Amino acid sequence: MKIVAIRTAIVPLGFRNAVLTRIETEAGLTGVSEVVLKRASGTVAAHLADLAPCVIGQDARRIEHLAETLYRDSFWVGGPLHATALSAIDIALWDLKGKALGVPVHELFGGPTRDEVPVYVHCPAGPTPASFAQAARRCVERGDRALKVTLPLFYGAEPPDWDVDRPLGYSGSPGAIARTLKETEHLPTAVFDRIAAFFQAAREAVGPEIELAVDCHGRFNVANAKRLCDALAPFRLMFIEEPVPPENPEALAEVTRSSRTPIAAGERWATIHGVLPFLKAGAVHLLQPDVANCGGLTQARKIAALAEAYGVGLAPHNPNGPLATAASVQLAASIPNLTMLETIGGSEDEALNRSIVRDPLYAVQGRVSVPRSPGLGLELLDSVWDDRPYREFRGWR
Repeated sequence: MKIVAIRTAIVPLGFRNAVLTRIETEAGLTGVSEVVLKRASGTVAAHLADLAPCVIGQDARRIEHLAETLYRDSFWVGGPLHATALSAIDIALWDLKGKALGVPVHELFGGPTRDEVPVYVHCPAGPTPASFAQAARRCVERGDRALKVTLPLFYGAEPPDWDVDRPLGYSGSPGAIARTLKETEHLPTAVFDRIAAFFQAAREAVGPEIELAVDCHGRFNVANAKRLCDALAPFRLMFIEEPVPPENPEALAEVTRSSRTPIAAGERWATIHGVLPFLKAGAVHLLQPDVANCGGLTQARKIAALAEAYGVGLAPHNPNGPLATAASVQLAASIPNLTMLETIGGSEDEALNRSIVRDPLYAVQGRVSVPRSPGLGLELLDSVWDDRPYREFRGWR
């Protein structure tokens, strides 16, 4: 089954661009994928153009061989940029192979370990503890059972932009603390009590059965990360994500050893080679690879097996669109050590997904049913290749 063409398009999906890839074969079968690398979409697309000559003419069935060849023959083996382009090709190849054999991707990985995948959603904090409590109640009323907020005060809209009646979605908007604040600069000690007040309000609003989590985006040094963990311990969070920057296994391990709350990280580590030092250091309780950035489903499954050997569960990173979510669900359905899968959630994101694929996956009472259709289980709409002009997105840490 010879590959004859690779087509890519940059498609704006709400607050991020996605790079869509379609691999075409001489047999007429195609496979599709979606990857997201915020602020570097054009670079990913250009790298895919560089890789295309290495793929065209190859046998689409030899996925492991192609994954290893593209990784090693690049010479510059590490990093999420290269791995994201590899993810685009890899996921499309698995979609193609599943369609060729008439089975969902998880069947190619040994069959399902579960019929439903538990998920958590993003819940914006807003400017005050009361606004977070309101938003959390709305999520629960909608049927969500696990909620993650991006670090209050650092992220979350300030007045007058906050509106609790707006569609719930990603919470990475600017907060009261300057986005330029470095983890090595002074952070007032009162900040930790103020952050804790958000979680006290949310916990009182939704009760003990709803899971809460926080994503820190690596904004603290080790000492302040420990202070945050201590401040949030009474509220029994599901996890605290990326409390320190992602480069240093020893620094993260020091926080993890001292925390009563599970520590999660891994979205910015590419391939098993990027993950291994952190597992060896005992740096995480939960591992968060993203199939769109770690090297695709091939690498994600190897990362899952590596984590299993260390007794670490997977909570895959996935603030992405419908095809990346479908790929993540295929992974989650096939591994034994899944904890929970990330989704954006909310009516706004569901409407966006419907504009990209037919019958997108969605959660009911915090669980997504594993699709049984061939490949990734979704059909990409033809219109997405043509009717969505590129948008420039700017961001910060």
